[in-house]
Amino acid sequence: MKMRSKALLACLVLSSSIGAAMAFPSSSRHNGMIMYSTGRPVPDQYMADSNIIHNYHHYHLSQPTEGYIWVHGEDNDYLLVSEKSHILRRIETRPTMPRASDG
Repeated sequence: MKMRSKALLACLVLSSSIGAAMAFPSSSRHNGMIMYSTGRPVPDQYMADSNIIHNYHHYHLSQPTEGYIWVHGEDNDYLLVSEKSHILRRIETRPTMPRASDG
């Protein structure tokens, strides 16, 4: 019985770590081309003032950590990017939502 419990525990630990690792995509393709990848700077077009998300709750995004901002990516992608280096930290995808008016 102990051996069975250990095997079950090992499977649960392994499956939870795989699930956590796959939670966010590491790159995004648009029309077959990779547009951006985590750990790399995002292209300047995404860093335009008009792409910065101030009302992140509208898009069901978490509050960005200090030094990071959310910006609109391609289609339904939202990018967590370093304000200084423009390095992409995380990509999140959401259902199509109209842009919030940050008014």
